[in-house]
Order: sequence, then C-alpha cells, then structure tokens
Amino acid sequence: MRCNRASIALLMFVGILLSSVAYATEQETYTMERSYYLIIRSNAVVYDVQVNGLNSKKNKELGAIDFSLPINHLMQSGENTLTLNYLALAGRDPETNELIHEYHDNFYVRIAIESMNLTTRERERITLMDISYDHENQTIQGNPLNPQGEEHVYETAHMFTDGEIRQASPHVIVTGRGPSFPTERLTVRFTTPDRFPTFHWLDAVELEDTPQLRAELVAAYERMYSYIYNGNFDAFYQELAPVWRQGAITTGVGQTAMDYVERMTIEERIVPVRPDGRTLNPLKIPDNLDHHVEFMGEGRLVRILPHPVTWQYPDSERYSAMPLLFYKTPSSEWKVADILTD
Repeated sequence: MRCNRASIALLMFVGILLSSVAYATEQETYTMERSYYLIIRSNAVVYDVQVNGLNSKKNKELGAIDFSLPINHLMQSGENTLTLNYLALAGRDPETNELIHEYHDNFYVRIAIESMNLTTRERERITLMDISYDHENQTIQGNPLNPQGEEHVYETAHMFTDGEIRQASPHVIVTGRGPSFPTERLTVRFTTPDRFPTFHWLDAVELEDTPQLRAELVAAYERMYSYIYNGNFDAFYQELAPVWRQGAITTGVGQTAMDYVERMTIEERIVPVRPDGRTLNPLKIPDNLDHHVEFMGEGRLVRILPHPVTWQYPDSERYSAMPLLFYKTPSSEWKVADILTD
C-alpha cells in the first residue's frame, strides 16, 4: 500500500513539475539586443528571397535595384538559412516584348546581413552571397572581393557564415498575375547569438497542391474574412495571437499579442471600414487557382495570390491587402502562420 501511495505521490509531483515547466515556457521573455537587416543589390534578375523559408522580398524589376529590409520577425535562434530563388533576365525581345530568360554580362546579386545594437547603435555586417556571370566560361561565379576591391567579411563579434553557397532543388515563383516560372535556387547559412521565439507553425504538415487542399484553403480565407466582415475582432484575435506575440517580441514593443495590438493600433484596422475610409472589398478568390497558389516553408505554408482580403481607398483604384499565410496542423486544422508582406 505504501508503494502505491508513493507512486501516486511521485506522479502528482511530476505532474506539478511539468505544469510548472510548461507555465514557465509560456511566460518566457525575450529581449531583442539587435535589429537585423537584409541588404540586397542586384541587376538583370528577378527573384524572391526567403529567410528560414519565409519570403522577405520579391523583386520584379529588370534593372539595378538595392534595398534594406528588417528581418527580425523571420529569424530563429542559432542557425538561419537564406534562400535566393532567381531567374536571370537579359531584357525583353524588341519584337514580342517577351522576357529573355538568359544571363547577361551585367547580372549580379549581392546579399549581406547587417545588425544594429539597439543600445549602442553599433553596426556589424557580413556578406552571405556575391555572385555574377562569367561570360567567358558561361557560368555563375562567386566574387572574392566586393566592388570596392575589399575582401568580404564573413564573421563579426555577433554573426558568422561559412560563405558556402549550396544549390537546392528548383523553385517556382508565383506572382498571381501571370504564369508562374521556375527558378534557380541557392542557399547559404548564418548564425547569431540572439534568442528568438520559436515559430508557432513548426508542427505544420507538408502540403500537396490538390483540389481538396485548394478548397480547404479557400474555406480558411472565408473564415478569416467573415471575422472582419462581421466585426468579430475577438475571434480574429484568437487566431492571430501567436503571430502578434511573435511580432511584439521581434519588434521590441512587448511580450504578448495584446502588447502588439495596442502599440500598433491593430483593432481599428480589422474592421469593414477603417478610420481613413478604406472599405473592405468582397473576398477575391480567382475562379481558377492555377498560378495563384504559393507554397513556402519547405511546402508546409501556403497562400493565394493576389491576396484575397483587401480594403479599397475611397475614390481611388488603390487598395491595401492583408497578406495572410496559412498552415495545416497534424489534426487537419487550418491556422494562420503569419501576415507576411514581401
């Protein structure tokens, strides 16, 4: 009998301990010491760039372009992976205006990660990728020096990359406004010491583009749209709470979803008519979803392009969109993975 009581007591203790651990994990706090930025310069190429499987930027311009984007919301603790999905373009055919899918001597892509200490404002930068076209050998080449003739930096006090560019399986870029097109795919890894919250969608199942998946995805959009249309912010909040908690932490505005909602005045935007007069449009789902379904996260995340949930500006053809991204759980529930602008 004593043995049974001891066993019961032990089980109760373990249960309490596990509950305490779970509670502590839920209440875990994060302090963002640095902001991270993706810096890209390119020419004669269209692409999308992903950080840890999530789109950060789509470029559709043929000419030279450069930009810097904050990426804390795409980062994870330890090792991170940057993926470049690209298609080299030499220009347009003067007779047909069709894009010429081939390398041009002016082709290049240069990608770096920069961090800024939020206290001291000190900046660090490492090069992840610097590639161009070797016309003589008709191949892509990595450049050991930057355009200023200086050696690339691959390691700083708080960032590191081995600089090894790896080829991956081909990818398809979906624009939602025409045929999708296959691309070359390159990846490179980098690490930082900073702690980031774990993505809440990591239990997502791998998806396959089937009629059933498309129907379920449309139903997920319809559900989220109905919350906005009916002014049901509480239901919308319950679905988006993990996304907004991630946003609060990675932007440094707090530790909870409500911190983010209050700081970013989210609630006044999840309404049929916004304070600036923008009005919720009918849900726009193409009749034929071919070339409109885009996958991310190694095939575990999915969305429809163009974005179906939009608000129209008053007396204008302009509109703003809510770029929802979905995933499917092992129990076949459809949930929001992110609101992802690229």
